[in-house]
Amino acid sequence: MKTSNRSIQNVSLLVITAILLGACATQPMGPGMSPKAEYAKRFADPGVSLPANVVGGPPNAVANVRVVDVGAGLCNVIAVDGGHYALYDAGWSGDRCLDAAIEMAGDDGLEYVFISHSDADHLGDLADILKKLEVDVIYRAGMRRDTRTWKRGNSRVGTEARYDASVINLQTIGLEPGTVLEFGDATLTLVAGWPEWTETNLSQSELRNAISLVVRLEIDGASVLFTGDTVGRRKNDAASACKDAEKAMVDNAGNVSLEADVIIAPHHGANNGSARCFIEAVDPEFVIFSAGHKHDHPSDAAAQRYLAHGVEQSKMFRTDLGDAEGGFEWPEGSISGCRDPVGDDDVDIWLLDDGDVVVEYRDQQAGQDC
Repeated sequence: MKTSNRSIQNVSLLVITAILLGACATQPMGPGMSPKAEYAKRFADPGVSLPANVVGGPPNAVANVRVVDVGAGLCNVIAVDGGHYALYDAGWSGDRCLDAAIEMAGDDGLEYVFISHSDADHLGDLADILKKLEVDVIYRAGMRRDTRTWKRGNSRVGTEARYDASVINLQTIGLEPGTVLEFGDATLTLVAGWPEWTETNLSQSELRNAISLVVRLEIDGASVLFTGDTVGRRKNDAASACKDAEKAMVDNAGNVSLEADVIIAPHHGANNGSARCFIEAVDPEFVIFSAGHKHDHPSDAAAQRYLAHGVEQSKMFRTDLGDAEGGFEWPEGSISGCRDPVGDDDVDIWLLDDGDVVVEYRDQQAGQDC
């Protein structure tokens, strides 16, 4: 059980007129209709049921985080007892993130949407999710991209701003590390996030990844850390390397706690994240790698650092269970010749009212498709 050393503060969110990079609404609202009525009129889909799901799992569960198996991407849907829902990243494949958000949040909509950074594998379903579900507040790194996926998501964020959503774009509105958002009986702490990363010895992709918005969920003493694609080392560094965004968070851990029972591993388990210093500061009991059949994720080197820290192998989960890329991929759980399919290895995190945590594969046959 981990608790933050930082005293929880009440933070009132002002409705902010979004300052977006190229984002704008493309259609006017109908005369005499409220923004959300127009929203419903334009995007209602009679073929999609929107149930208001109740947190399930163990009888004393007070929150659920579903790490959705979207292949080589990231999608986390968060539910807190009392009908409170949030989304951390909206990666794709085949509307899996959209379907999970609809199943869990339904008519209640999403209080918060966090988009860690601008890569397509973290926002591929964003536009469609914003069309289907009401959203109150959107946090985004906002770095401008020329990809079709980014442009589509960016345009939809602009439309949501017109429909009264508050949009906080880190490109124009600075993030104060340690800001605490109320979320039912839980809190969401904004640990870190930057408009840009100024180090000159990073690749372009690492520069985009390093600015990732990092968020910590806590309820009744149980906690989960969402890390996006944050960067803490180079792929060929010594095991002791501690650099970049992860080092910045570690250096500030006395003010903004990183401790968490569960970590969604940085950058899908790539070797340029999960620095030893960062693992020590988080001190997780459980590790989840959101990965697919691509990029040799999760890397064996990153997995070994968690194991060396004392995380039990049985408490390390992966959404590509059975996958066998070879190369630098962590071989544990691999099945020879397996190309793990998307959608069979969702992971459920249950936070309990006594501070304990249960993590399990949602499908009891996870990884058996190969």
